[in-house]
Amino acid sequence: MTVSVRILLAAAAAGLLMSAQAQAANLLADGSFEAPDIGAGNYSYPGLPFGTVSLPNPTQGGWTYSGAALVNATGGSAWYAGAGPGGKDGVQFVALQGQGSITQAFTASQSTEHLGWLSAGRTAFGCCNGDQSYDVTLNGAAVGGAFSTVSNSNFSLNTLTLSGLSAGSSYTLGFQGLVPADETAFIDNVVLQDAAFPLAPTITRLSNLAHTDPGVPGDQHTVVDFDHPNAPGFGFSGGFVRSGSLGLWPGVSAPPPGDESNYETVLGGGEAVFTAPRPLKDFSFYLGSPDSYNSVEFQGPGFDWVLNGDAIWGGTPPGDGDQSIGLRIRYDFNGNPVDKITFRSSGNSFEFDSLAASGAPEPAAWTLMIAGFGWAGAALRRRRAAQVLS
Repeated sequence: MTVSVRILLAAAAAGLLMSAQAQAANLLADGSFEAPDIGAGNYSYPGLPFGTVSLPNPTQGGWTYSGAALVNATGGSAWYAGAGPGGKDGVQFVALQGQGSITQAFTASQSTEHLGWLSAGRTAFGCCNGDQSYDVTLNGAAVGGAFSTVSNSNFSLNTLTLSGLSAGSSYTLGFQGLVPADETAFIDNVVLQDAAFPLAPTITRLSNLAHTDPGVPGDQHTVVDFDHPNAPGFGFSGGFVRSGSLGLWPGVSAPPPGDESNYETVLGGGEAVFTAPRPLKDFSFYLGSPDSYNSVEFQGPGFDWVLNGDAIWGGTPPGDGDQSIGLRIRYDFNGNPVDKITFRSSGNSFEFDSLAASGAPEPAAWTLMIAGFGWAGAALRRRRAAQVLS
């Protein structure tokens, strides 16, 4: 049996997975982990005498648990902040703690099946965190390389193609925690289907360890630059605008490297929202001092894609807030409709500038156009006045 290389490890919210799930039947039972309903704020380790609810049988809802927990994300809990990470499907999910695991048998209906699931990192809490690594296993063997989560992250989409299967044969799918400590990945909405999942947007990092913005790609135009009126139809709200010429504001805001113009800052616990008058086919922006606690959400009709931490810029460099690093990051949406982009941060701060997309005039050009309209209007009024006086 062979298993194909992982085709995508993209952060995305449940909408992308759900839209794909609607196209094909799930070969797995209870991929959303809603059975049994253990009640608001409760958790259980099926087969083990731990948790607020006892489930003596290790097999629940089609899954067999070994050291993993079933969590109900309503009400307060030490597992998460508030009501569980954003992007979850339903109200329950699995906590893949330490070297815990879950497994379920399935029957392949064709030689290639497509697996998708949501993952998030546990809220950092004293002894415990969400910086977990885990394997996806097929008949006990790891496939697709190790996956990972970071603390305090929302749910994001992972997909994996399983090939070399035999139609009609039975296999056992599993998720196996790898960190021998109290680190936990949350798993939800596991889907195994015949159809491929929608192609996620691609990420291109146009600069790395740069000290200035390399500039907007040639096929794009800046639509929001925080110095001029936005390009027509484009909106931006939230956060606050600060001049890069002011330099570092310790503990609050650092301008992106080389940026002495106005730039945007989103503080910890805050968000800012960019909107487009129509679905975009691509988008780029200039990011400064990348942090693991930043996130970006791309939304459109039937589409929702969340990037957390270093997933925003494709994995490296680490999100440690290095103020000498500036990255121009481009996203090509591969036909997915995106007309709203939300920038969030759980710490101070998320700093960026120069939002760009294809097919729109630049703000500076639009300012000149507006001025031109004004000049033309004034000239027309003068002509009309002269005609009346003559």
